[in-house]
Amino acid sequence: MFNNSLDSKEFFVKSDGTKIRDLTQTMLELKDKTYPSYNVYRVPKDYVMRPDLISKAVYNNSLYAEIILKFNGISNPFSIDEGDLVLIPDLQSAKNKIKELTKGSGTSAADRIRNTYKYLDPLKMPKKNDVLNAYNQRQIVAAPANALPPNLAEEGTSQVTIRNGRAYFDGVDTCLKSGVSSAEFLKTVIENRK
Repeated sequence: MFNNSLDSKEFFVKSDGTKIRDLTQTMLELKDKTYPSYNVYRVPKDYVMRPDLISKAVYNNSLYAEIILKFNGISNPFSIDEGDLVLIPDLQSAKNKIKELTKGSGTSAADRIRNTYKYLDPLKMPKKNDVLNAYNQRQIVAAPANALPPNLAEEGTSQVTIRNGRAYFDGVDTCLKSGVSSAEFLKTVIENRK
C-alpha cells in the first residue's frame, strides 16, 4: 500500500553496522506554485480507518491510499473516522508531485537525519547563542554506573516481589536495598526526582 514512501525508502548502514531506513526524504515535491484540484469525500461508516477502501472508491484502485494520506496530512490511518471530510486530489496532478527518492549512504545520511530533527519546528528555530551552540555540540554520555539496570525479566515473570508489605528487587542493590518498605521506596523515588 505504501509504494512511494515507507516500502521504497532506502536503508543505509552506519559505521557500527546498524541498518537504518532513511525516513527523512519526502515523498512529494510541493515547491512549485501549481496545486492539484481536489474533491471532498465524506468517510462512510464502512470505510473507517481504511484509506485503501477510500482509494478504491474514488480512484478505482486501492494503491493510491498513500496519496490520499499524504495530501491530507494524515500520519495515522487509524484516525480516519466516520463523517470525516477527506480531500481527494486529482490523480494525475498528484502523481506529478511524487518525486524520485534519492539513496542515502554512510554516516553522512546518519548525520543528516540527526541534524534534521533537532527542533520540532525548524521555522521557529531560536537565534544562535552560546547555550544553543553548547546544546548542538553536546556529546551523549553513557548512563552513570549507579543507574538502575533495565528490566531484563523473562516474559510473564517479575523482578519485584512484594512480601509482608516490603518490595524486594531481584538483582538491584545499587541504590535501593532489597526489602525496602513501600514508604521508603516512595521517599527514595521522590528524592531522586529533584
